[in-house]
Amino acid sequence: MRKTFQINYEWDIVHIRSEVREMAREMGFDELDQARIVQSVSELARNVIQYADHGNILVEAVDEEERRGIKVQVQDAGPGIANFDEITKGKKQTFGETSGLQHVGMLMDEMKQIPVDSGTCVEVIKWLNTCKH
Repeated sequence: MRKTFQINYEWDIVHIRSEVREMAREMGFDELDQARIVQSVSELARNVIQYADHGNILVEAVDEEERRGIKVQVQDAGPGIANFDEITKGKKQTFGETSGLQHVGMLMDEMKQIPVDSGTCVEVIKWLNTCKH
């Protein structure tokens, strides 16, 4: 399962949210994790619109060491984020994109910046909880 979406306008986010929620549901994520994933995609997509004008999102299922999850990569051609680690670890206390990235970091299980020639590429993963209570 793999889908790519273009982000050119704020209204693109509505369609992307719906598609990502359906993918997460089909993979077996509960409603709470679906909401976390969709909120993270929204935050990252809004950053693209706000700071870079356009970009793309790749959403795909991942299987790794007996774990299954959903991976989201958001790439834009904007100015880039020079202090990504400081921002995501909460060392930099400013508003705007930083609070959005920190929020995404809390909602998802993994988050990292992928090196690209220009712009920014952020990858997040949410792992499926296979424990049933």
